[in-house]
Amino acid sequence: MTRVKICGNTDYEGARRAVDLGADYLGFIFVPTSKRCVTADQASAILAKLPDFRNIVGVFCNQPKKDVESVAERLGLKYLQFHGEETALYCRSFMDKGYEVIKTFHVKDAMSLKRLDEYNVSAFLFDTYSQTERGGSGIPFDWSVIEDRAYVHDKLFLAGGLNAANVGAAIEQVRPFAVDVASGVESSPGVKDPDLLKRFIENVRHVRSGYERKN
Repeated sequence: MTRVKICGNTDYEGARRAVDLGADYLGFIFVPTSKRCVTADQASAILAKLPDFRNIVGVFCNQPKKDVESVAERLGLKYLQFHGEETALYCRSFMDKGYEVIKTFHVKDAMSLKRLDEYNVSAFLFDTYSQTERGGSGIPFDWSVIEDRAYVHDKLFLAGGLNAANVGAAIEQVRPFAVDVASGVESSPGVKDPDLLKRFIENVRHVRSGYERKN
């Protein structure tokens, strides 16, 4: 059953709505250059109002280990997403400390995934390659470049230009572990649109229920 990760949360109202609608993961971006960046203090204030929701993903990009650890310890994070050029050794150091690590690959073509096997991590996230954006570009990549390996269904978070209109097709074609969305459910960077959010999660549920009926 495909899970849902709503990323780039910046306020309590949007995060609360995502949880109420059935999101499985919430992503908070701690990258200073991101349009959806929040501080540890801001995230802490939001999460204090969501005490029973545990699947919080901290998103980082090419940041010093000590900075990542500081935020992770402050917020009690279990999931860390590394969205830059972090090495396999860098990711492994956090796995060894008991974190669940999600490593992002920016997909331009099949060659973008050539180093995938170097990484022994909890999950992968495939996002669209862009020369100007690290994420949230709103542009899908060619899903056909993803080979049908076990990791796709067991530990792939599919991102890159997903929205309510195309998420059903994405799940049907790729059958990922989870889908990840930010710009596709926003009225502006970091501001979640209630209707877009609702339709996105409903469409994921529709595909979920279709698989359940088939099986």
